[in-house]
Amino acid sequence: MRTYKKTMILIGILFITLISTAKVDIEKKQQMDKVLSDISFSLETTHYKNLNIDDSFSKNVLKNYLDTLDYNHQYFTQTEVDEIYKKWCTQLDDDFLNGNSDAAFEIYNIYKDAVIRVTQYQTKLLENPEQLDFNKDEKLIYDREDQPYFSTEKEYETHWKKMLKSSILSLEDFEELTYDESINRMKSKMVTRKKLLDKKTSDDIYSYFVNAFLKEYDPHTDYFSAKEIADFDISMKLQLSGIGAVLTGEKEFIKVVKVMPNGPAAKGKELQPEDKIIAIATDGKEFEDITDWPLGDAVNLIRGKEGTTVKLRVIPSGTKTAKEYTFVRENVKLEDKGARYFIKEARSKNSNYKIGVINLPSFYMDFDAYSKGDKNYKSTTRDVKEILEKLNKESVDGLIIDLRNNGGGSLSEVNNLMGLFIPYGPVVQVKEGGRVSYLGDNDMKTYFNKPVVVMVNRLSASASEIFAAAMQDYRRGIIVGTPTFGKGTVQTIKNLDLGELKYTNGKFYRINGGSTQHKGVTPDILFPPTYDSSEIGESSLDNPLPWDEVNSLMSKENNNKIKKYLDRKYEILNKKHMERVVKNPDFIYNMKKYAIIKDITKDKEVSLNRKTRELETKELEDRWLEITNEKLVSQNKTKLKDYKALEEYNKERSKEDELEILKTDGEIIETVLILADEIALEKTK
Repeated sequence: MRTYKKTMILIGILFITLISTAKVDIEKKQQMDKVLSDISFSLETTHYKNLNIDDSFSKNVLKNYLDTLDYNHQYFTQTEVDEIYKKWCTQLDDDFLNGNSDAAFEIYNIYKDAVIRVTQYQTKLLENPEQLDFNKDEKLIYDREDQPYFSTEKEYETHWKKMLKSSILSLEDFEELTYDESINRMKSKMVTRKKLLDKKTSDDIYSYFVNAFLKEYDPHTDYFSAKEIADFDISMKLQLSGIGAVLTGEKEFIKVVKVMPNGPAAKGKELQPEDKIIAIATDGKEFEDITDWPLGDAVNLIRGKEGTTVKLRVIPSGTKTAKEYTFVRENVKLEDKGARYFIKEARSKNSNYKIGVINLPSFYMDFDAYSKGDKNYKSTTRDVKEILEKLNKESVDGLIIDLRNNGGGSLSEVNNLMGLFIPYGPVVQVKEGGRVSYLGDNDMKTYFNKPVVVMVNRLSASASEIFAAAMQDYRRGIIVGTPTFGKGTVQTIKNLDLGELKYTNGKFYRINGGSTQHKGVTPDILFPPTYDSSEIGESSLDNPLPWDEVNSLMSKENNNKIKKYLDRKYEILNKKHMERVVKNPDFIYNMKKYAIIKDITKDKEVSLNRKTRELETKELEDRWLEITNEKLVSQNKTKLKDYKALEEYNKERSKEDELEILKTDGEIIETVLILADEIALEKTK
C-alpha cells in the first residue's frame, strides 16, 4: 500500500461520454417545437427580465449550447465550430420564437461524431501503450474552458494523448493499480462507454438545447423533462434511501448542493456543499466513473437498499485532491432536520454571560401535516419558539442564531420566525409583475427581547438572507460572518406538454428597499472568507439578475442618530474581534486553508511526469499537514507525524457528535465573545 494517495485529479479525464444520435419521430418533433414556442411566449410575457430576442441573443444561445456539449473546448475543432456558427449564429432567435429545434439535433450529431473520433484515437493508443512516455516533462492544461478550440490535427491529438496519460496516472494513484492493470482498465472503460451512449435520448438533447436559451435569462430559469421531474419528485419524498445529500449536475460533474441533517453524509461530516463526485462504487464493486453522467443516473446509483454500502470518490471544493468516503445507506427522513441548541458561557468586562446558540439547517415546514390539520406539524418557527421558552427559563443573556450553510426554504417560515423577535412590521418585500407587496408580522408579540447575533456565510442563501437582512434593518441583531450567497429571486412553475418550465418572475427586497439579489447581505462584523466568492454565490453564476432597489418601508426618523451610535458600537466590537482573530487557532487555520485553496484554483495545469506528479502531491499534502499541526500545537495537542495520520485524524473527527463539534467551533466561540462584549457595552452605555 502506498503511504500517500496521489492528488491532481483532472477535470473530465477518466471518461468521455458518448452520445448516440437522437431518433425523433415526426409527431414527437412537432411536440418539441410547439413546447419551444410556448416557452418563448411565456418568458416574453412573464419573466422578470425583458430580453431582446435578436441576433445577439442567438449568438449567445449558440455559445451556451456548444459549451453545454463541449464545456472544455476539446471535442469540437475550430473548423467545426466555424461551420456551426456560419449556419446557426443568427438563426436561433427566430427558431426560439417560431418553435424550431432542428439545430439541437444537427449540432448534437456533429458533437457525437467528435466524441467517437476521440474514442477511436485513444483506443488506438492503448493498443501500443509503449508510446506513452511518463518520464517526459510535459503538462496538460486540464481547464480549457477559456481556451480556443484546436485548429490543427496535431494540437488535437496531442491534447487527447495527454488526457489518456493523465487518466492512466489517475488510476495508478487512486485505485493503486499497476501500469498494466491501468492500461487494461482503460481498454475496458472504452468498451463500457457504450452504456453511456445508450443512455442519451432525444429528450435529453432537447433539454440541453432548451436550457441553452433559458441560460440567457438568469441562472434559476430551467426546463425539466418528464424524466427529470420524476427524479426530482423522488428526491423530495419524505424518506430517501441513500446518503442524505442534494445533488445537481454542473458541466461534467455531479456536485453537492446541500447535506441533509441527520443523514449519513451529515453524520460523516466529510461531504460538503460544492464538492464534486467523480466516481461511485456500490456494494463492494469497483468504482465507476460518473463524469459526464446524467444527474438522474448518478443519483440512482447512490440510492439503494437501507443498510447497504456505497463509496464516493470526491474532489472537495477548491482542491484537486480526491478523497474516498464510505456511507451506509439509511432511510433519510427529511422531517428529522430541525433546530438544535446549546448554551455557552463567556466573560466580558469582569462579568460572566450565558449565551444561547440555535443552529438552523434550513427554513422547514411540513406542509402535508399542516394541510391535514395536524396540530403537531413540524416547522422552524414552532421548534425555535420551544427552544426560546427553554432559553428564557435558563435566563440566558443573549442569543446566537447560526444560519451558516442554511440554503433557505419556506418564505412563510422566515416571516413567522422574524415575528418572534419583533412586535410587528414588514419583513420582506416582493416584486412581481411590476407590483411590490410585502409580508410581515402583526401579532404584537415578541418571544425573545434580549440581544441577538446572526451568523451567516457564503452558503447562507435565499430565506436565510431575508431573515438576516430583516434583523439587520430592524437593528434587532448584529450580523457576523462573511457575505451571503445573493439569491434574491422568486421562481414559479409552468406545466408544459413535455415537462415543466421553472422561471423567475419576481425578486425579494429588504425593508430598506435594497435587494438581496446578487449582493447578498454584508455582515456588520466580517470573518475571514472560507469560500471563494468567484466560485460560489450568485455573482459566480451566468447572467444573474442585477441588484436594484424599491422604496424603503423604514422610518427615516432618528435614522442618522441611530446609525452614528451603531457605527461607533460596531467599531468597538470589531476592534476587540480583530484582536482575538489574529490569535484564534481556528481563524488562522481557515485563512491558511483558504490560501491553499486559492493557489490550487489558480493552477490550470498538471504534470504528466510520474515523479514530478508524486512530488507535487507530496508538497500539497505537506502543506495541509503543516497548517493542521500548527492548529493542534496552539491547542496543546499532539502533532501528527505524516499525511496518513492526518487522514486518520480527520476520519476520527468525523465520528464525533455534530452538536459537540459545534460547541467547540472556533467561529461560534468568537461569536459568543462578540455578543458578550455587546451585552457588556450596552450595560455601560
